[in-house]
Amino acid sequence: MTMHGSRIAIYGATGYIGELTARIAVERDLEPVLIGRGKRHVEEVARRLGLPWRIGALDDPEALDEALRDVSVVLNAAGPFSTTAGPLLDACIRTRTHYLDLSGEAVDFEAVRERHAELIEADVMAMPGGGFGVVPTDAIAVHLSRVLPGAKSLELSFQTVGGVSRGTATTLVAGLPTAGWQRRGGALVPARGAEQRRTIPDGMGGHLTVATNPWRADVVSAAESTGISDISTFTAMPGPVTALARIAPKVPWLFTSRPTRSALAALIRRLPPGPSEQQLAAGRTVVHGRATALDGSVAEAVLIGPEAYLFTAHAAAELLARTGAGAAVPGYRTPAQVHGPDLALTVPGTSLRDLARRAS
Repeated sequence: MTMHGSRIAIYGATGYIGELTARIAVERDLEPVLIGRGKRHVEEVARRLGLPWRIGALDDPEALDEALRDVSVVLNAAGPFSTTAGPLLDACIRTRTHYLDLSGEAVDFEAVRERHAELIEADVMAMPGGGFGVVPTDAIAVHLSRVLPGAKSLELSFQTVGGVSRGTATTLVAGLPTAGWQRRGGALVPARGAEQRRTIPDGMGGHLTVATNPWRADVVSAAESTGISDISTFTAMPGPVTALARIAPKVPWLFTSRPTRSALAALIRRLPPGPSEQQLAAGRTVVHGRATALDGSVAEAVLIGPEAYLFTAHAAAELLARTGAGAAVPGYRTPAQVHGPDLALTVPGTSLRDLARRAS
């Protein structure tokens, strides 16, 4: 592949996860260019981390192209990705710059996947979900597809322990009243939040209760990575969130009305920008996968990792480094499809363990 640039860049480093990723990148002796729309905030973060910076607003294509002029890969850390991915990906195609982002929603992955042919023609790779979004679940999916070749169905579940950023809270609230998907027979079919429950091992001798999370990007990414036709996604949700996930699709107007949106936005603004250093250190993540073959054979695995935002920052920095070094395949791609399941294990404190395999 011939690319015109050699630098790596982060768009949206003034946000919580963007700055955390930039900080981890610096600790790894990487030097990403920080790109954003507002000079004061971008310059402030860049000076704090000792990094170069540029201005390139998403609604200014010429400035954005100029900001990417010598960049080989850019990480989009600025949500909501339903708004930011399109303009930045357009600029990447124009400038032949590889694209990574931190999204984790199925609808955002579908939007990128639909541009596969365009990306191939431009010789550009687009890899959404370069953090906790799908890196660990994609690793489990590919691992299990190798352990149990010919698997027909796959269940992916996760739990996170730690704080939540304003951006994540905003995305969660926005998604509650919308329909989600699961994959059946290779096709995406409508599904509602928390409509099913499962009990899974937590990797430490106990169990977790998880509920349907139909907005997860894994219904798109795991199908691309493994070819498995039936994929279900679950999350360990607090009780109030589970209740909201069940209620919201039945009364969407309650969540989309202007008074409700204003009230929820006000509540979210009262949250801290993201987890504290103590929460980052104390948090953890559990990802579980179960694959089933036509003959009834089952394979399971569990991945234990650090707090989700910390996982994201380390995984994204690793992907920036690898892609900047030339590890890219044009088109829409998933993390484990390009880098294998061991990519997740580059995150400090992460382990992957097989559970008992059951034959038919």
